[in-house]
Amino acid sequence: MLKILNGNIVKNIATIAIVVGAVPLLVACNKEPKKQQSKGGNYSNSKGKVSYSKEVEVTVDAAREITVTKVAPYIKVPQLPAYEPKRLNEEARGIAVAYSVPYTCKLLGEVEGKDNSDGKVPPSFEDIREGATNDLRNHAAELVNEDSRILVKLTKEAMICEMRVNDGKYEEKDCTAWEKIPQNGKILSYRIHANVFECGTK
Repeated sequence: MLKILNGNIVKNIATIAIVVGAVPLLVACNKEPKKQQSKGGNYSNSKGKVSYSKEVEVTVDAAREITVTKVAPYIKVPQLPAYEPKRLNEEARGIAVAYSVPYTCKLLGEVEGKDNSDGKVPPSFEDIREGATNDLRNHAAELVNEDSRILVKLTKEAMICEMRVNDGKYEEKDCTAWEKIPQNGKILSYRIHANVFECGTK
């Protein structure tokens, strides 16, 4: 009886040893195909060659490049401040712009109004002319008291444009008579001259 037990124990130990020894072989077999995989993505074993589709490996540098490529078109360029015409002062609201003046009015002098868009979004002709006209009326209000009735008659207007030329350079040109501003240009400044008349009291 003792001999039979001893024989069974020996058989069990031998079986365990065989199983334990087979585990490393299985692990090695599973790892072996990865070593034989070529750079082009083709896998081969002792029996033949089997082609697999090439997998694209996205590295950290490639991922960063893709991210930059997607983000680049949406990078915001610093925007210029919006242009706003010069404001009309409260005391100048009663001053009218006239193209003809009654003979009874008294000439007080000449004033100039101006506005510019330097460093701002290019304005329209109407907006920058409005700013220059408001500045003109503000200066005219400084010549008389509040009880006087004042008219200003425009005598001269001038508009200066900034044009982009070759090599990124810019030139200033008189564009007063231009009907349309070219795409490579913008209105830079506007000046208005006028005579100031006192036409009685309010």
